[in-house]
Amino acid sequence: MAQEIASACWLHPDLRTSVATLPGGTTNFIKRYERAGKTTDVSFDLLSPEALRMVISFLRDRSERAMRKRTVLEIVELLDVAARRWLDPGYAPRQKAISLISDITGFSPEMVAHAIDEEQSSSRGPHLRQALTNELGNPAFLDGFQPNRRLGGFSYALGPGLVGAIFSSNIPALPHLEVMRAFLTKSACLGRVSAGEPIFLALYAETLYELDPEVASCLAVIYWERGDDEREAIFLNEIGHLVAYGGDGQIKRLLNVKPPALEATLHGHGVGFTYLARGALNRRSLDELADKVSYDFTIFDGHACLCPQICLVETGGEVSPREFALACAREMGQWAKHLPPRRLDLSEAAAKYRVRELYLMRESPADDLEVIAAPDDHSYLIVLERPEQFEPSPMGRFFRIAPISGFADVERLIGPLKEYLQCASVVFGAEETDEHRLLRRRLAEWGVSRLVPPGIMGRPSMMWHHDGMPCLGKMVRWCDNELVSPDMLLEDKGLSQGV
Repeated sequence: MAQEIASACWLHPDLRTSVATLPGGTTNFIKRYERAGKTTDVSFDLLSPEALRMVISFLRDRSERAMRKRTVLEIVELLDVAARRWLDPGYAPRQKAISLISDITGFSPEMVAHAIDEEQSSSRGPHLRQALTNELGNPAFLDGFQPNRRLGGFSYALGPGLVGAIFSSNIPALPHLEVMRAFLTKSACLGRVSAGEPIFLALYAETLYELDPEVASCLAVIYWERGDDEREAIFLNEIGHLVAYGGDGQIKRLLNVKPPALEATLHGHGVGFTYLARGALNRRSLDELADKVSYDFTIFDGHACLCPQICLVETGGEVSPREFALACAREMGQWAKHLPPRRLDLSEAAAKYRVRELYLMRESPADDLEVIAAPDDHSYLIVLERPEQFEPSPMGRFFRIAPISGFADVERLIGPLKEYLQCASVVFGAEETDEHRLLRRRLAEWGVSRLVPPGIMGRPSMMWHHDGMPCLGKMVRWCDNELVSPDMLLEDKGLSQGV
């Protein structure tokens, strides 16, 4: 029996009324999701090309009328209140989102709730203010011309007016990130929701509407099917900045079809990994280290780019790679109780079963392949092996631990992935040497854009330069009002020293 129909799309009531006046402006249809004996119906609205243009015109107008008159700190406060609501376990939309997202994606309710907590905790006001400061210097630059001592005049940062976002579905409750980034640059946001997780964004939009209908009028959540070139072309030709998530094919296609002048922030596939140097492997901190690394392999069941796909463990430490793997087996079992794994459909379950059976059949400790843990409930799989080259993880809490001799093995396994590297969890030990600092620099040069200790790979801050890019800074355009000649500016010793 199907549950109450949920809505994937959202328009401000005034806009929805206007769209309704257009003949054939909206076509409503239902997508049915079935998983583990539950059926969930979700309602989607397909806008006609004319209606889509009306939505875009409305958002551009609201960006000028609603956003420009607010200070950026007023917008931060609104987003902070929204985050506080979503962090409240008793908040009805949160409870609804947890239930529906779990039923549709298979993520356990505990994992969805955990994802919401992680995402909204980093969406609080202090995080947003710090992100603006980190990328723009003074958030007030977005409110109009502000004194800029280093320039010897005034500067003004202007957002793109309308940000177009194409969302992914691999992390529950993530899409609001791009809404916030658009709003923080005082721009409207037109988001194309993913059919894989179509629940959260419309509920979040409703929260904004409850708190401030005027600012909420700067957001629209829409949908079109893949391959709908007409609507996609309208979208790409009318927005001021594109943000998109997707696989290699999707990203390359968007680069080919978008207008050349359209600035874009594109997030494709990323590879994460864990690297534990021998200095970090001691019995005193073994349990804590195993717990944190196991959490990184648990979060989002490995379905996020930030999740590690391999754990590289140096030999020669006080704790061997095998002893570390056994400690992780204990911790993975505990995390499976705290954050239960996804409920799989038949094809997913069959694929996970095949991976498990393949490793059990291939197991040969003499040939450097050992299955450390393979619970009967298939909740996770831990293997210890020495791969000749990097192999993508099949996800589903697949935990591959690879003994290595040193950084040369890291370079051999990870170096060829430079195009895809994103997040790395690295522990050198209590005392970091010059060699370790050099290795950290090498990782950055390869393309790693985020280095963290174990336990926070899936918990990025708003201050991270996402995929190595200043995502807020990339959206804005600057106007500088210079009042002195460059020579006079340099003569000011305080300014020349950056004071």
